[in-house]
Amino acid sequence: MAIANSQIRVITENLARVATLTATPELDNIATMPIENVQNSNRTLSFRSTAIDEDGVTIGFELPARKRISAVVLDGHNLRVGDKWKVRLWSGPEKTGSLFETEFLEALVPKTAGEVNWGIDNFTATAFDDWDRVYSVTWFGSVAAQSGEIVVISEGNPDGYIDFNRLVFGQAISPQRNFQFGYELDYLDTSTHELTAGGSGRSDPGVIRRLINIQLPRVLDSERSTWADFVRNTSMYNEIFVSLFPERGGKLERDHSMMCIVKSRSALRNVNARRFTISINFQEN
Repeated sequence: MAIANSQIRVITENLARVATLTATPELDNIATMPIENVQNSNRTLSFRSTAIDEDGVTIGFELPARKRISAVVLDGHNLRVGDKWKVRLWSGPEKTGSLFETEFLEALVPKTAGEVNWGIDNFTATAFDDWDRVYSVTWFGSVAAQSGEIVVISEGNPDGYIDFNRLVFGQAISPQRNFQFGYELDYLDTSTHELTAGGSGRSDPGVIRRLINIQLPRVLDSERSTWADFVRNTSMYNEIFVSLFPERGGKLERDHSMMCIVKSRSALRNVNARRFTISINFQEN
């Protein structure tokens, strides 16, 4: 049986990697941490700006041609409760043509009522409290755009700067029939443990990454080409963003949304004249 509502969404092609990016005000940018760093999947590289006034920092982009965009992600950032961001998209180059614009959005997802630790949490508790990596995402109807900008405001950030590791935007795909019950969430731990010659235990810390396994039980013939492209284009090299429970909020959405690679998958298997299935293993990147 498939999970009802809130279909899984996957940004399979990150247009930020082929875009020309700018960050203003330029005087506030840290020269050794340029905006181009967010086009790299290396977690040690990030963009940093000291624009922590009321106007914030504006990230502009230009694409070589018009593309479909329905989601934008800021990943690995230092934004706080009360910080805001918004997206503007233009159909033409250099901010020309028709304009699509979101409202200012909260940077952090709050805890749901059932997740609040009453008597411990304050009223600003978010799903990312005590979480090692923070992201912000906005989803919207598909827009054809060639240029755009993301405005990020973190007035008075105590770090003294705005910092984020990756920018992702592109067209999100979703199956008409959601993934089925039996999906798996696990963690890959590269830590090692051994016994020394003296009989003591020795542990060396590694890294921890999430692993998510799903099965799409009913890919319809009308969407076969979309998922055939997914099979062709995704790999351990191609970094994507996946959210199993988009716009659900709280820890459920947080735990099942991540920058990742397709670690392994099945073939797109034909079941009958109108239906296909596929199993996918995502590994956090």
